[in-house]
Amino acid sequence: MNGRNKVIPYPQERALEDAMFGRGLVPTRIFPLLLPVWEVEVKATVTDGRPYQLIDRYLERGIAEGGLGTRAELAGFFALDVSLVDRAVRVLGAIGHLTEHDGRLALTELGRRSQRDQVCYLIEREDRRKLYFDGFLSRPLTRPYYQASVVTLMSQPEARAATVANAYPRFGMLWTATGFRREALTELANQKDRDRYNLPTRIENPESVGEQLVHLPLYVVRATDRQRRVHHLAYSQVGDTADPELSELCELSPEINGVLNSEEIAAKPNVQETHVHNWLKGKNLGGFRPEPLADGDWRITLPANAFDPGGPVPPSKLGSYVVLSSCLLRVDCDDEETRKRTLLTRVENYLAGRSRVTAADVEARIDRVARQLRLSADMRSVREMASGDGRSGFARRLSGLLDGTLE
Repeated sequence: MNGRNKVIPYPQERALEDAMFGRGLVPTRIFPLLLPVWEVEVKATVTDGRPYQLIDRYLERGIAEGGLGTRAELAGFFALDVSLVDRAVRVLGAIGHLTEHDGRLALTELGRRSQRDQVCYLIEREDRRKLYFDGFLSRPLTRPYYQASVVTLMSQPEARAATVANAYPRFGMLWTATGFRREALTELANQKDRDRYNLPTRIENPESVGEQLVHLPLYVVRATDRQRRVHHLAYSQVGDTADPELSELCELSPEINGVLNSEEIAAKPNVQETHVHNWLKGKNLGGFRPEPLADGDWRITLPANAFDPGGPVPPSKLGSYVVLSSCLLRVDCDDEETRKRTLLTRVENYLAGRSRVTAADVEARIDRVARQLRLSADMRSVREMASGDGRSGFARRLSGLLDGTLE
């Protein structure tokens, strides 16, 4: 597991913030899920390349472009000794570049590809590797999911344990009744961008020798756009921005859609309100009234002292979400100065964690955090606020970014 036994090393709120403030959608639910993934053991041939020997390249070119088909024709055209041509032809036949039929030489597919790329390709050995495909549509996972130090692909017992663990959040299991489509290997091998899916071009003729299901932890955010259309965004251990291909899978798969929609239908407003009130009471904030929002989640507006050090609500929740079992609660504050100090702290922490950053990066971060906190700000105004708040080092770094003397 990652970071203090967390399955995904960042909180659910990070995914919600990306959906709302990074993508302009309105989150209504978040689901921690275990996505079934086909782990496919593949055998394939490995094609390696080397520079051509000069005579070999020209002999193949003579066959491909000049219509030369015998040793004598090649020797005559290139003014070479027939015995030398014969030795070269034998070598090219042995490495799979030439065939001979009725006394005529012809290039194989490997020979034609070698001529096209001007690389002498050799089929040298058998390769064994694992490839990963989603468990519903048999689409390949991208290369980042092969980073064992980052991504946890759980065995069946590990996945079952994650669904009953005491740790929060508890993950729900997605089940698939769809077997692995073996045609997916051929489809992948024919893709021009196959290296993006961990199948380099030199790996050929992939063939499955066995498949088993493993499970990939995801946060799936259900959100709506301005036209009230529903979207599902998938977030994984790879990073805290939505994975476009896994998000598309969640949109296209009837099985995943069915599970998410049934969960949404089961979320009754009166039950949601009870969860919100219970959370407020647990924070000794029972006197504050939550507000139901049109998109289906809730908002609570709290005074400045609720976010004081040692107070009931950590400042990290301001402008963000509390994830409850059947709904989301947005946390706001009616004090502008508190929101401004929170803006300063978040941007300062963002800079402190990066040795190199561009002015454009910082402007984008300020814009996003300011929108979370219902503020209007840019780098110049944040620099002035930092100076006024006594954060001189922070203000100097912003000045350096503004005048181009610092990155």
